[in-house]
Amino acid sequence: MAEPQAERPRLCVFPDLSRPPSAADIETWCQPHRKIFGEFSSSSFGDFQTVFDQPQEYFMELTFNQAAKGVNKEFTVNIMDTCERCNGKGNEPGTKVQHCHYCGGSGMETINTGPFVMRSTCRRCGGRGSIIISPCVVCRGAGQAKQKKRVMIPVPAGVEDGQTVRMPVGKREIFITFRVQKSPVFRRDGADIHSDLFISIAQALLGGTARAQGLYETINVTIPPGTQTDQKIRMGGKGIPRINSYGYGDHYIHIKIRVPKRLTSRQQSLILSYAEDETDVEGTVNGVTLTSSGKRSTGN
Repeated sequence: MAEPQAERPRLCVFPDLSRPPSAADIETWCQPHRKIFGEFSSSSFGDFQTVFDQPQEYFMELTFNQAAKGVNKEFTVNIMDTCERCNGKGNEPGTKVQHCHYCGGSGMETINTGPFVMRSTCRRCGGRGSIIISPCVVCRGAGQAKQKKRVMIPVPAGVEDGQTVRMPVGKREIFITFRVQKSPVFRRDGADIHSDLFISIAQALLGGTARAQGLYETINVTIPPGTQTDQKIRMGGKGIPRINSYGYGDHYIHIKIRVPKRLTSRQQSLILSYAEDETDVEGTVNGVTLTSSGKRSTGN
């Protein structure tokens, strides 16, 4: 079970959990520059009840694919919420509360201090307007109790590491910050993904086709003749959904040429023949010597 934490990065708000979030929803809900705690509203000094009533934050671990494609994930939280036994009233079910005669049931008392008259929360009933004779055995009269709840979190496709969403749980709200694991195959750059594809020397020289692992399916990649190592091949629209707009990013495949460590005698003979015809070599090639009449393989 996750533990509440203090830091809060970027914020998204999930007002409607009855359906999976769309790209338009994500654009509306995600507010990376908004203050997490919002604004105080009652006065220029702020609403102190709001400060102490802020939502808790939890961390959720996601795999790379879960973050890229989106997922509905079950989550357990401990949260202070309305006491289920007394329904938030504070008194034991079946008992009655006593009218507060100190404030007349208004919850406010008047204090005379010389020329000034001030009104403040009733010291006897705490502003309730009534006095609890038999407190609830669960919440002890507070009206709220710590509860363990399992909630389903609709993780939007394209969510990034460190991004935070806000969602309701019962009558309260919680913050959930995502921690996205690294992928052994893909590297992410916003909505774009990058991966490596190893090909043979023959494929690099002559061209051909190769199969690469994609985010959604296996991709057939066309290798053009003369492909160089670290050359990039772009697969448009095969990346991650753009969380702040529409469409998908791209998948960039980085070509890596696999050089064999051992050759058969036939392969070595063919490579030596090829080396004899090379004209743009700086330095030397093992097994090939330069003569006055041209290059000559020592094996011939």
